[in-house]
Amino acid sequence: MIKIVFFDMDGTLLDYGADMPSASTMLALRALQDKGVKIVVATGRPPYATPRFPGVEWDASIHFNGSLAFVHDTIVHATTISPADIEKLRHWSQKNGKPVLFAAKQEMRAPFFDPLLEEYMAIARQHCEVIEPERDLETFLDQPIYQGMIAMPVTEKETLLDGLESVDMVGWYPTASDLVPKGSSKGASVQKVLAYFGFSKAEAMAFGDGDNDLEMLQAVGLPVSMGNATPAVRQAARFVTRSVKADGIAYALRHFEVLA
Repeated sequence: MIKIVFFDMDGTLLDYGADMPSASTMLALRALQDKGVKIVVATGRPPYATPRFPGVEWDASIHFNGSLAFVHDTIVHATTISPADIEKLRHWSQKNGKPVLFAAKQEMRAPFFDPLLEEYMAIARQHCEVIEPERDLETFLDQPIYQGMIAMPVTEKETLLDGLESVDMVGWYPTASDLVPKGSSKGASVQKVLAYFGFSKAEAMAFGDGDNDLEMLQAVGLPVSMGNATPAVRQAARFVTRSVKADGIAYALRHFEVLA
């Protein structure tokens, strides 16, 4: 019996560029709540850029691709990029003229902005402030940094990650990638949330569409790929539902009789 369902945000709950889920998805989320099934959002977005939907109360939330997870207001999992690797990323950025955007719990900052990231940032509904002078960026980076962002496809990650001990790169967009603490993933946070509630893997279901959802799908007993998912996600799933545009979430929940 499914007791908890995890949902990716962009491309899963939300069509790209949309502010709200489809009517069928909203009804499904509320129906799960009414049935007592716990619902969790698992996104690459920071907490401050994760939208709230009317009538929907998340039982838990996973942010920064798994670097930070909450059950309501309680942090159940947190991993950060080491100060040494943040410094290396800053130097690499200055040397190569390509900004790395750094995300803390409540805000995102960069030494300068890359126009190539504008579309990526718009899709994720994120805002990044450019900090000048350099010493102000140093002050910002004194706090825990959960994630970075760079206009570089994940296929080129060796160019950036050589010599970085605590950083990995995940992609969900063709021309940009997120920089996350090594060992961090949505799957690791899913396991922490399951442990908090005392649920088994077999009692969990998840929906995803991007390669940053792979570990999450592997961490649950019923992994579902959206119809618009990448080939790797489709292959990792037990079931490929309809696309986000075609009410894929509601369709799969009915298919597996999680909802009537």
